[in-house]
Amino acid sequence: MLHLKICLVCSSRLPANKYGGTERIVEWLILEFLKMGHTLVLVAPKGTHIQGVNCIPANNAEEALMSIPKDVDIVHFHGWPPVDDFEIPWLYTLHGNASDISTLPVNTVCISANHAARHQKKTFIYNGVNPDEFIYREQKQDYLLFFSMIRRKVKGASRALKIVQKYKAPAVFAGGSRIDLIKGGGLFNSFHPRIKFVGKIGGLKKAEYFASAKALLFPIDWEEPFGLVLIESLLSGTPVIATPRGSVPELINTDVGALFTKDEAFPEALEKALSCSPKNCRDWAIDNFSSAVCAANYLNLYDQIISGENVF
Repeated sequence: MLHLKICLVCSSRLPANKYGGTERIVEWLILEFLKMGHTLVLVAPKGTHIQGVNCIPANNAEEALMSIPKDVDIVHFHGWPPVDDFEIPWLYTLHGNASDISTLPVNTVCISANHAARHQKKTFIYNGVNPDEFIYREQKQDYLLFFSMIRRKVKGASRALKIVQKYKAPAVFAGGSRIDLIKGGGLFNSFHPRIKFVGKIGGLKKAEYFASAKALLFPIDWEEPFGLVLIESLLSGTPVIATPRGSVPELINTDVGALFTKDEAFPEALEKALSCSPKNCRDWAIDNFSSAVCAANYLNLYDQIISGENVF
């Protein structure tokens, strides 16, 4: 791969503060590209700053398109994609679920095989997480970790609370507070000494909770496009117990966790997950879903697009 001048377009300000899936993926990609010696331009909202990158402010799609330098080799949109064709080789990564797939650009890349199939696209590249932001630990404490936006019903906080109450499992809930359960459900089941709420956390505190948990509980009720939290858990050496929705079966195999559908199957899934080796969890995540692997896969796709190959 030759030296490239890459322009990334993001509709959210970087770097992310604690949360932000798309923003973190873009930042990790940039850091990997810089390590490889490529030149980076980032078009994003005012206030964005990443060392070593030419950051150009834009407040909307029109401004973003006008701000893209003409001398870049490829433009990678993570928001604000062009409506019509664009004069420079380009691609658009869809990070969520589209409400109307007919409006998606032809040059759309999805983030899992399931995500691509549901959006009638053939090209996908798995997201990648930076392993350096997480702590690998083999010795675990006796608690399950729930880490998602608690106020969003589809993330499954209510179901997780019901499960840990029924099976008397100590649990830590991160991603919100009990007040969020008024909207998300499960408030009654949240009052128990074995259940702890730690709010919205990031950085070292987040890494510590992931590293110390005996397993991540991920009982989602929607078609998950990717699920960064699953990879964050595996990088910490922590197996995953999850419902098989969306991309989850692609990310979690029997060596790194267990899947369950009915609540009655949770004890068996927990037993299977706890038998998984922390090293297998981390190795699987690094080999398949690290930021370095993600960046290498995108660079290969960039090369195909620049060469004029029909990848879409």
